[in-house]
Amino acid sequence: MTRRMQVLVIAVVIISGLTVSVFLSRILIPPRTGVSFYVFGDSQGYQGGLTEIARDANQERPDFVFHCGDLTPFGQENQYLAVLKAMSAFQVPVYTAVGNHDMREGGSVRYLEHFGPASYSFDIWSAHFTVFNTSTGDVDESEMEWLEQDLSQSEAEFKFVFTHIPPFDPRPSQNHTLTNTTTAERLVSLFESHKVNTVFSGHIHMYNVSVRNGVRYVISGGAGASLHATTEEGGIYHYVSVTVDDSGVSIDARLLDTPSWERDTVVITGHSDHVTLTLEDLLSLDVLERVSSFQNQLLNWRGHGTYRGVRISDLVEVVGGLNPNDTVRVTSFDGFAQDFCQGNVYPNASWFEIQGDMILAFEFNGTSVPDWTDGMRIVMLPGDEAYSIEDCVQTSAPGMGCDVYPSGGARWVRFVSRIEVITES
Repeated sequence: MTRRMQVLVIAVVIISGLTVSVFLSRILIPPRTGVSFYVFGDSQGYQGGLTEIARDANQERPDFVFHCGDLTPFGQENQYLAVLKAMSAFQVPVYTAVGNHDMREGGSVRYLEHFGPASYSFDIWSAHFTVFNTSTGDVDESEMEWLEQDLSQSEAEFKFVFTHIPPFDPRPSQNHTLTNTTTAERLVSLFESHKVNTVFSGHIHMYNVSVRNGVRYVISGGAGASLHATTEEGGIYHYVSVTVDDSGVSIDARLLDTPSWERDTVVITGHSDHVTLTLEDLLSLDVLERVSSFQNQLLNWRGHGTYRGVRISDLVEVVGGLNPNDTVRVTSFDGFAQDFCQGNVYPNASWFEIQGDMILAFEFNGTSVPDWTDGMRIVMLPGDEAYSIEDCVQTSAPGMGCDVYPSGGARWVRFVSRIEVITES
């Protein structure tokens, strides 16, 4: 016989201030028969995907939704506030993991303030959910011990793990994963020994499902950031709907709209003018075409290819040029900003040898904005075609760039919407 929860209800009817009668009854509430949730990751400041997911969640009412990290582009306070505003639209609980982008520029403190601890667990029905921190590209020993203890103590029928960086990259010849291979191997062994059903992660901007020794690994990194794979390989904007019941686990990827940025215009503000330039305007200037790449904070090389664009120096000349103590601030559509000094815009011989020309790129490997999803983008063009973290350190003025956060990629601002000359007051 199916067991049902019984709730005692006492109803008191009052007429004209007099108690007439008291009714006792029992309401039978069916027991929970499963759990459902959404998983997604790597919105990186694009709130349109969160809006779409919230619309579906508010209609279907899963038990919760989970963001696998990289909620923000670079962990800045205004970016956290923007994602919190977008998440306020959800009428179901929202859980998160911290991503490597969320840690940048002091973002780890902001994440803790806004979202709480990076590692935690909870139970719903016959399922146990464990969240742990891989945002640094590694997992320290105390975190590993906590994870093992948490999984070993759970007797739930279904065990699910959430984190940002997956223990392996499913793409052939790619390695956008944990920097410590020993840690990755330990995690895989841990998941297997504790009979984890599914490990959810993001970080790689694609959708992928793979199974290793009975453990399912789901990568859902398509909530807004530029994609890391072709459509055929899983490069789709999406979220994942998961249903768990006595029959097992069902996972369904649902498409999201392609992010819409106004990618083919940029506003330039300076001493003497304020102009909006289109792609056609940029093509009328002196266009450079070079190969380049950058090193990110995990020491991986990214963005290798051929870029076309115009020198930032040519753009600031359009609006009155640059004085020695001026700063050039480059801002993206998602609110991320980077400051550059005169030496970046007009590099002397020594800086030019390290960073080369600084350009606003509008084309990558033959694809121009608006079809190029990372454009427009700041790109450095060093002679060796590789802008390393060390290069960034050597060409960052005090309080700027790699003097604040060690990542060559952070200087390559994408989704550029505005370039402005700021005069020190």
